[in-house]
Amino acid sequence: MKNLTFQQIESNIIKSRIVTEDNLRKQLAYAYHIFDHYGWCDLMITHLSVRVPNEEALLIIPFGLTFNEITPDNLVKVDFNGNILISKLGFSINQNGTMVHRAIYSQCPEINCIFHTHSAYGVAVSNQDEELLLLDQIAMMFHNKIGYHEFKTLFINDSQQSQLIKDARNKNAVILKNHGLITFGSNITDAFWFHYYLEATCKLHILSRSTGVKLAQPEPAIIESTAAKYETWRKKNEHVAVSDSELLFDAAKRKIGYIFD
Repeated sequence: MKNLTFQQIESNIIKSRIVTEDNLRKQLAYAYHIFDHYGWCDLMITHLSVRVPNEEALLIIPFGLTFNEITPDNLVKVDFNGNILISKLGFSINQNGTMVHRAIYSQCPEINCIFHTHSAYGVAVSNQDEELLLLDQIAMMFHNKIGYHEFKTLFINDSQQSQLIKDARNKNAVILKNHGLITFGSNITDAFWFHYYLEATCKLHILSRSTGVKLAQPEPAIIESTAAKYETWRKKNEHVAVSDSELLFDAAKRKIGYIFD
């Protein structure tokens, strides 16, 4: 890829902010390819979704396709009752996998993007009888932002997801015990920010625990102040006109080659 100026990167970010179905299709397709690049996919079983503006509907992966096969056009549009509204290639959806997305969007108007994975380190942490270790400065951003949800049944058996929504209230991420990870955002870049760093934190949790040595525990006040600083940066960079979360997502898009631009 040719060298880009910061002005070009900034321009790409500003264009990506346009909240139309067509643009959301493109940005969500990018997310699927980014997750595939980092190995967070589970072939066709886990799901990333985005709310369609001004409709009770969402965009999600067609059942049967892998993350690296997703394009803006083959994403399925489905309403909150599970009815397919648009599937240009005739694909269906995974009713079990999409249930949680439909329930959360229907009951949480502040959430516009949901990412759910069964990644190796995420599931490994979910299987442990302890909370996520907030040891390093990146992990500290999850102070007061992560919830925990006990596994009781498959998503398909609970159309309301009331307990999960309660566990996720005022959080940006939830560790689904004995299951995996789920993150939320008001937009795709926010959800990606939390998921990217949650995956990294889960990996470091497992690696740190595997050493078998005593772990250095930061003071609570240090964790709190560090989390507050990262929250500021996520929303707005102090030196440029775009946020750190937008810069992170655009960097990931460049990593896979701006394939939909």
